[in-house]
Amino acid sequence: MAGAKDTDDLAVQVAWLSYIGGYTQADIASRLSLSRAKVHRLISEAHAAGYVHVFIDRSPARLVALEDRVRDAFGLRQCTVVPDISDHEDRAPNVAAVGAAAARYLHGRFASGDIASLGLSWGRALSEMTRQLPRGQYSDLALVSLMGSLTLQSAINPFDVVYRLADITGGQGFFLPAPFMADSVEDKSVLVAQRSVSDALERARGVDLCCVGIGALLKEQPMFAQAVGLLGESDLADLQAAGAEGELLGHFLDSSGRLVDSPTNNRTIGLSLDELKGLDVMGVAAGEHKAPALIAVLNSGVLDYLIIDERAADAVCLLMDKAG
Repeated sequence: MAGAKDTDDLAVQVAWLSYIGGYTQADIASRLSLSRAKVHRLISEAHAAGYVHVFIDRSPARLVALEDRVRDAFGLRQCTVVPDISDHEDRAPNVAAVGAAAARYLHGRFASGDIASLGLSWGRALSEMTRQLPRGQYSDLALVSLMGSLTLQSAINPFDVVYRLADITGGQGFFLPAPFMADSVEDKSVLVAQRSVSDALERARGVDLCCVGIGALLKEQPMFAQAVGLLGESDLADLQAAGAEGELLGHFLDSSGRLVDSPTNNRTIGLSLDELKGLDVMGVAAGEHKAPALIAVLNSGVLDYLIIDERAADAVCLLMDKAG
């Protein structure tokens, strides 16, 4: 009976034959004396294990106009729009596609050697980016948290995003040893005065590129899930009443890109918006539900690069049209 290692090796061999050799699944089945169903399952296992990374170097022509419009409207250096490949029943539409595009961008920057330090926030898209990034050896790379960590363990936690990228790249992770949100303004003052926290924030201020997720003000978003241990429905209601439309690194912004007048904004531990404006920042987001948040963050002037999906780009352009 084949062991786990044998099955793992077979999945890798099948992936090589399929993606590099160009063989059909029928060819592979015949060559390896396997059923077509077994070949299909092994290819799926290779994907799930992170052995296969698919990068596509250009957008469909119909999306170029969307990229240009969003880039020019908000003064971005670059905007990438990936096609809508999701099922409209998906709860997190096109996150995998956006994560793949972000991974491709980072892979190129790492290979060119022009990034010595990378700042990271949190979110589903960034978590997917780490899953899609090929392994490499960049031992001099510093991976730096731009914000504190969530109270409870989560795959979208900044700590876990940094940890996984350090494992994939061979770089060194640097964490902000504080919670994402202090219980009070007084608690925040005490925490940021700690040498370990102030040193971590100073390191974050010097990164070469920041990769940040963009949060929507919706109760189904992870930051408002009680299990994450961050904010709750009452916090969401208060932020919405203050006019918040989007979140970036724990900073809540209105549609014009300004910080809303809310006590929550005074408790965030991480880089400030002004500090982010002095850095290269790439935003990553997926889904039309992110459109109001994207408008808010884009209007803040923080972003230099943006990777979004077609549904998000269409929704952003629709909001721009409505605003005149």
